[in-house]
Amino acid sequence: MGFSERLAQAMKLAGFTQGRLAKEVGMAQSSVNKLLKDANGSRKTVEIASVLGVRPEWLSTGEGEMNSINNEGTSSPNHLKVSQSGIYRVDVLDVKASAGPGALVTSDFIETIRAIEYTSEQARALFGNRPATNVKVITVNGDSMDGTISPGDQIFVDTGVTQFDGDGVYIFVFGKTLHVKRLQMQRDRLAVISDNPIYEKWYVEAGDEDRFYVMAKVLLRQTIDYKRFA
Repeated sequence: MGFSERLAQAMKLAGFTQGRLAKEVGMAQSSVNKLLKDANGSRKTVEIASVLGVRPEWLSTGEGEMNSINNEGTSSPNHLKVSQSGIYRVDVLDVKASAGPGALVTSDFIETIRAIEYTSEQARALFGNRPATNVKVITVNGDSMDGTISPGDQIFVDTGVTQFDGDGVYIFVFGKTLHVKRLQMQRDRLAVISDNPIYEKWYVEAGDEDRFYVMAKVLLRQTIDYKRFA
């Protein structure tokens, strides 16, 4: 297991998204994204380990125990505590992904504006065994995914997916713009596909690695229809 895999494991157990870790450590979210892609280490290993509640030696080299043990014999970080209420809370984020030309990314940090609560049974039916910390809701702008996702729809995304892991609809940053598009591997190139046929397909080329970051994979769409009577 390399540094990137250990970092991903620690983030998942602590319930940290890339944005939250970046904010607490004081680095750009894109830098955290890079650390999760075959990195050998980071000059902020000690700070990252402290925030995630793991031993810096383990994060850096993989040696020894992952967590420090407190006097009661339990892992010390508060992030690992699990709610006993049986409520599965999904954060609704104050960000809009563009199903069109792309929405300008103006901040490394995304604020939570409210949350949706589900029972554990509802959550399991909707999201499987994904932890609530990985599931977020965002709103879609633009019509390039019309037919699959309409303008104004809310989508549930899995922020635990930070790399292309098979054909599907993803949230990703390309350059300085945030998109929701279908990604499909075609031979040795990643095709970016709009389900609305009036938009042309384009490709993520081999030299675009530093401009392309997967932020999440789309799980579900929620459409709210209003019918006016007066």
